[in-house]
Amino acid sequence: MNLFSRSAGVAAATLFMAGSANAASMSYYMDQSNDLADGVNYAKVTISDGAVAGDIDFSVEVLVGAFPTPLGDPFGMQTFSFNYDSALDLPVGNIGADNIVDINPDSWNIVEDKNAGGGFGKFEFQAKGNGSSRTELLTFTISGVVGDTIASYALGKDGGDGEFFAAHIAGYDAGVTGNTSGQFAGSTAVPVPAAVWLFGSGLIMLGGLRRRKASAA
Repeated sequence: MNLFSRSAGVAAATLFMAGSANAASMSYYMDQSNDLADGVNYAKVTISDGAVAGDIDFSVEVLVGAFPTPLGDPFGMQTFSFNYDSALDLPVGNIGADNIVDINPDSWNIVEDKNAGGGFGKFEFQAKGNGSSRTELLTFTISGVVGDTIASYALGKDGGDGEFFAAHIAGYDAGVTGNTSGQFAGSTAVPVPAAVWLFGSGLIMLGGLRRRKASAA
């Protein structure tokens, strides 16, 4: 395979991962709040295939620049809530808190069927820390669940239309609203960078030109 063919293959794979429903990675913004303005990207959730086949990895990043300063110490996320496809619960016990492993910070724990607060409703799982273990980055892995995919965790409760994710974030400046913490939620898909699509489209067009030249030779 020549260099162009390899590059075209990489582009096609990149585009597939960006657009497929069963992509290797899917990212969402939490851009709703009960305390600060809606429509601001306060945190980013990325769900991806794990290093171990069948595992699903979560990464939840607080986008620090979105918060009013000065920030307190500690500042960060104190809880994170998410759902799963109810079909995964059959047979009963196929999924539970014990399937959520490698939590970082390791002092956090998992509770089930908790209200996220802020009017965002209940979620199937909540990763929970405390005031001293707030974090700007939470990671964990879902392991040992039969039949799950990345998309199994990007949906409202019981497959409904509610927000996919919610978080309690605390320790920001109280000068804006008088509060130092709030609830945040969202399910806004992170757009694929335009450069990825332009790169892929350019390679496809070049491939067509090369084929036409080869045919004319």
